[in-house]
Amino acid sequence: MDIKQVRDITVIDFDKNRYLGVACDSCGGIGYKEHDLIKASPQLTAYHTGKVVLAELMSLGFTPFILADGLAVEMNDTGKQLIEGFNEVISKLSTKVHLTGSTEENIKTVQTSMGVTAIGVCEKSKLKYKKTNSGDLGLLVGLPMVGNEVLDNPDKILDIDDFEKLFHCEYIKEMLPVGSRGVETELNDLLNYNGLTFNYEKNLSIDLKKSGGPSSSCILTINKEDLYKVKNIVKKPIHIIGSFY
Repeated sequence: MDIKQVRDITVIDFDKNRYLGVACDSCGGIGYKEHDLIKASPQLTAYHTGKVVLAELMSLGFTPFILADGLAVEMNDTGKQLIEGFNEVISKLSTKVHLTGSTEENIKTVQTSMGVTAIGVCEKSKLKYKKTNSGDLGLLVGLPMVGNEVLDNPDKILDIDDFEKLFHCEYIKEMLPVGSRGVETELNDLLNYNGLTFNYEKNLSIDLKKSGGPSSSCILTINKEDLYKVKNIVKKPIHIIGSFY
């Protein structure tokens, strides 16, 4: 069985026509426990952490079907609240995703912490990887935000239903959720594996090095004539970063 790493996804050659994809993320110190540095509801913390792995899968062309949580907290009450958040995020998807996981019942915990894994399936012909060409546009949809910014600016960040809408757009060549490494690093990876260079737009107002937090924004590559289609699909900030050559 052939297993390889494609961006943040472990890609498994499942059969003649399909790949399995595995995405992982972690979160700590965000919640209502004593030593949490950012105070936010466990439901919201789980929602955004689950969103990250589901968005990563869909951005590469995978349809998610499993979400597994490893919760380093007790079931009553923090665990139950986290599970509520996971159930909320998967409820927004049109496809059914099964939730499974575990909690910590032996040791008292004083900080909210978790690991999350999602598994999906993708037809090999639909993998969104190495599909960008010279002349294509690079867009940033949503804005890179982290911590309390995410809580305060829901109208400027991508939600899970935004990612699913983009996932279904066949004219989008590649999608890269922006994580802690920032826009510039994610874009440089795309340039390297596509063998391209990039011409940035002048006077960009975006901080290209800022952490994108829980996939609050996403880089898209498209044909120039398809820009209006993206604007009609997602009602979040859209910036042209530049063009590939």
